[in-house]
Amino acid sequence: MSLQFQGKHTKRKQVIAFALLFNTFSWYFIGYLIVNEISSEDMLLKLAYLSFIILSGILGSLLVTKVRKKRFLYVWLVIGVMASLCLIIPQSSSSFTKFIVTIFLGSSLGLGMPSCLSYFTELTRVENRGKIGGLVFLATVSSVPLLSIITPALSLTLSAIVCAVWRGWGLLLLYLAPQEPEHLGINNRRTPSYTMVLHNRTMLLYFAAWLMFTSVDGFGATIVSVRIDKFHYLSKFIEPIVAGFSALVGGILSDWIGRKRIITFGFVSLGVGYAVLGLAPQSWYSWFFYFIVNGLATGFLWVMFTIVLWGEIATQGIEKYYAIGETPYFLTGIVSSILVPYTELIPETSAFSLAAFFLFLAVLPLMYAPETLPEKKIKERELKKYVEKAKKVRKKYD
Repeated sequence: MSLQFQGKHTKRKQVIAFALLFNTFSWYFIGYLIVNEISSEDMLLKLAYLSFIILSGILGSLLVTKVRKKRFLYVWLVIGVMASLCLIIPQSSSSFTKFIVTIFLGSSLGLGMPSCLSYFTELTRVENRGKIGGLVFLATVSSVPLLSIITPALSLTLSAIVCAVWRGWGLLLLYLAPQEPEHLGINNRRTPSYTMVLHNRTMLLYFAAWLMFTSVDGFGATIVSVRIDKFHYLSKFIEPIVAGFSALVGGILSDWIGRKRIITFGFVSLGVGYAVLGLAPQSWYSWFFYFIVNGLATGFLWVMFTIVLWGEIATQGIEKYYAIGETPYFLTGIVSSILVPYTELIPETSAFSLAAFFLFLAVLPLMYAPETLPEKKIKERELKKYVEKAKKVRKKYD
């Protein structure tokens, strides 16, 4: 195979990996907006949606080992289209009908999410994975404001059709995807049990840090949302923009200097943001600084923990690592929704100071966690940079 053909083949795989994840994440946000519209004040539906994403993700990671991954993803996308069309229900439908539709939508996302993310890992090279993951997040964040405006403006029927059509174009992506290598087709080799996954030291260290971050940030975000009235415009415009571009920058940097440094920076920066907010919660400058660093941390950590990290920690059974690793993100949504009525009872200064303390504490597991980007790749990047610099110096004096 010629180098030129290999380059084109690799580029094609990267484009497909990017587009498939973008389709999935943006579809999740469309579904979440529709679920919010259906549920109105019924918190149970929102909790059911997030809970069944978690449960179906664990189930899907077990089922995918029995069939070809590409075929499994085809079925998953078709189920997603069907679940989207099921949202065409009258607003006056019974609570039971809404509940069934909601858990079907949540299950249709979670069932194949670990497989989709492991497919992304298989289609991308480790030295480019952070950059492509950053592009996925940037594209998703850029689409969310538009979706947030369009979806509520449409009727429930039209919203459901848009959701189904959006999910449907993912089928074309899989059709264009390259054929699976034989050893990736049917994953019938021995895969680790969930007990073995949870005994993986690297997995536990990163998972502990991620769980602590999502718990603290979910709690902090709930406190912020209750007290944000006069600063709402800052969170609406500044934070998503910063998060999108920081995800891309953080992804590129992680391909150069490693994942662990980017993650550590994200934790520390957000801890500083909460500390400043705790010292001066009434100051406009404190909130502005908080939304900047929160956007930075969100972009950095979302890409690392949601897309990149778990696939690099796993040696076998990647889907199970992703199924466990994605849990804190959705679990935080459940816990923070339950805690909303109690957040007004907590003083601002105490809440933000505690959040800062626990975020700094969350850095401790990272001190013992190994770098997941191969040392060889970091050295190659450094050597390449050194050679380019040497060439420039030589040209200068020739």
